Amino acid sequence: MMDRRELLYRASMLLGGAISASAASGILAGCTTAPATGDASAASGFLTADENAAVSAMADRILPRTDTPGALDVGVPAFIDRMLAGYYTDKERGIVRAGLAAANADAGKLRGKPFAQLTADEQVALMRQYDQAQFDRTRANANTQGAAPHYFRLIKELTIIGFCTSEAGATKLMRYEQSPGPYRGDVPVSEIGKVWAL
Repeated sequence: MMDRRELLYRASMLLGGAISASAASGILAGCTTAPATGDASAASGFLTADENAAVSAMADRILPRTDTPGALDVGVPAFIDRMLAGYYTDKERGIVRAGLAAANADAGKLRGKPFAQLTADEQVALMRQYDQAQFDRTRANANTQGAAPHYFRLIKELTIIGFCTSEAGATKLMRYEQSPGPYRGDVPVSEIGKVWAL
């Protein structure tokens, strides 16, 4: 299994070098996309049905299914729900909840329906606006400690980390090396390469 610290490093590289303390604490505590059977925290119920639909639509646009599984295939929305319920602060949860309400309001102004019911192109167009707003806020608050993050950054962070902590993400997106690896007692010298200096 991949070391959790290595997973955090790789996920943070995918996110541009930064990962929130809440996300790090959730990963280090063992929150994954696939909860153990009978795990009471599997369905926290933090997100409402409308919020979960919006989160699912966003996660599906961020990491859609291609020739490999997408965010929905590996249970990212449930992971986001568990992470928000168990590891994120009240302030961060409030930011996400207000942001999802704003996304549904924006969708209502655009087409008179919730975000999850927009077409894929309409969802992507709104998400590009949110991504730009997130970028602008990050640049404006670059030297301000404790500045509130944009909700879309938190959704992207959780989507990418949720996917990377899944079996499909770890084995199909990233290079997976089982540790401890298999025992190979007879390895040709040509495969060894240079020997280690002592």
